[in-house]
Amino acid sequence: MEKEISDNLIGTLYVVATPIGNLKDITLRALEIFKSVDMVACEDTRVGGFLLHHFEIKKPLVSYFQHSKMTKIDYIIDELKAGKNIALITDAGTPGISDPGQQLVSQVHLADASIKVIPIPGVTALAAAVSVSGMVEKSFYFAGFLPKKKGRQTEFKFYKTLDCPIIIYESAMRLEKTLLDVQNFLGSETEVFISREITKMHEEYWGGNVSEIISDLKSHQMKGELVLIIKQIKAKKAKKEMSDR
Repeated sequence: MEKEISDNLIGTLYVVATPIGNLKDITLRALEIFKSVDMVACEDTRVGGFLLHHFEIKKPLVSYFQHSKMTKIDYIIDELKAGKNIALITDAGTPGISDPGQQLVSQVHLADASIKVIPIPGVTALAAAVSVSGMVEKSFYFAGFLPKKKGRQTEFKFYKTLDCPIIIYESAMRLEKTLLDVQNFLGSETEVFISREITKMHEEYWGGNVSEIISDLKSHQMKGELVLIIKQIKAKKAKKEMSDR
């Protein structure tokens, strides 16, 4: 196996993807990194601690999260400068994708260009949902989490200008509201695909035009987190499809 840990006097930050549900999705390389680093920076030490305990790995944990004071990030940067190798994890999936880990990585780059930031690839809900949707051929627009109130209409008006699938992270509790917004702003024939609780016990995948999906919501469990993929039917495209029939 390749040597993962650098001999440099300055430490390395490893951005490690972790399972989003099924713990069997952990990679061998991720486990190797966890065993080799000096500490693990977690979004939530309780979640990170559970993951490491499951794989019988003991490491010091330090918490960071979106509303952390900069002193916590400064501490992690100081440890890297002192030669400590650190694994960065989020609660689930790949750090930095609609996730507070982005702030830490950004500050590390700004603090010292000689600190290496190395990705340890693995699971991300975004890629998993795209792979089973059949809706994304080349490009897509990743919107992350929608604003709950302020700026929401502006977002949907912007989406209307796009000519590629749009991918949103959403909670099942807010799904109906978001689908109604999709219908109102983008049209009732807009195609959507929903991936709920990916890799978990009650995972579900279904799609269709948004009006049909809204009517059928009661037949699905509205719990957990999901990825929503939206594909607009543009007027010109719809007209061409009609003429080809």
